[in-house]
Amino acid sequence: MGSPLSPIVANLFMEKFEREALNSYPLKPTRWKRYVDDTNVLWPHGETELRKFFEHLNNRSEDIKFTMEEEDNGSIPFLDVLVTRKVDGTLGHKVFRKKTHTESYLHADSHHHPSQKIGVLNTLAIRASRIFDSEHLKDENNHLTNIFKSIGYKSKDIKNVLKRTMIKTNMQTTRTNSDKTENINNSQKPIKRAYLPYIKGVTDKIAKILKKKDITTSFKTVQTIKQRMRPIKDPIDHKQGKGVYKISCSCELCYIGETGRSFNTRLKEHKADIRNERTRTSALAEHSQKTRHQLCLENTQILAKENHYFKRKLREALEIRKHPNNLNRDGGMEISTSWLPPLLNHNRRH
Repeated sequence: MGSPLSPIVANLFMEKFEREALNSYPLKPTRWKRYVDDTNVLWPHGETELRKFFEHLNNRSEDIKFTMEEEDNGSIPFLDVLVTRKVDGTLGHKVFRKKTHTESYLHADSHHHPSQKIGVLNTLAIRASRIFDSEHLKDENNHLTNIFKSIGYKSKDIKNVLKRTMIKTNMQTTRTNSDKTENINNSQKPIKRAYLPYIKGVTDKIAKILKKKDITTSFKTVQTIKQRMRPIKDPIDHKQGKGVYKISCSCELCYIGETGRSFNTRLKEHKADIRNERTRTSALAEHSQKTRHQLCLENTQILAKENHYFKRKLREALEIRKHPNNLNRDGGMEISTSWLPPLLNHNRRH
């Protein structure tokens, strides 16, 4: 767990385990298909021999133990597909949902871009079209329609998504070699992409402007529920992180700074600069030396914790503009004036 190599090593071990287990037993399954830790087996030799084979598998290794789920009423789940045995001997298939499945999806009133909300329904519709057989697909579409209506989606939008999915599924296209070459060339074109926080009425309009310039926009959630909730662990020193901070002076001026080390380490450096009067390299030391004012380093305010360098620099520049009565020697990162109104307004709300 935790290493990129782990799944590869685990899969190599399981392939060796399967090969040795199957070769060492006299009776063989007609079908043995495994995906990660789920195996679909077709056993033609009766229930008694199945129990013996199951015991054989579990005796191969102390570390690998199998559980077994048998066909129930002609059906058995494999991954997220429910496979059903039909009267004529063929197999039917539809989406498998556990009994604990809550049908909780992104609500229509949630603060997400409309394309993200419709994308949830589109994903489920595509999954249904790929998994369901023709006999069950209509029932699944009706199920999705009822579920998404109950969480605020418009009937027209739901119908359009399902219709569009059906057209894509049923449409068969044949491409010539020239078409393939053209698609390969198109896929090699660099994609211009902008990442914006979703602010209804602001960044969605910006996205339309960027689209005219062939720039695709991806919207990111600014604050999640996890960030809103109080931590359940014991509180730790809030000055241990990285980010943007504010140091106030008795004259009501302030200093805005950022650090990629801990706040405590950066404050110790500020104290040393002031004590040694390093006015050439420190705006705080210069202010203290000229005015003899009291700088409140002990009451330093943490404005934002941020590990990402670019985001930290951007936040520092915004905080400098939010606090015009600062003693900083520069304005931090250069930001186009066209971005300042939406960024500053959004920053104040959060």
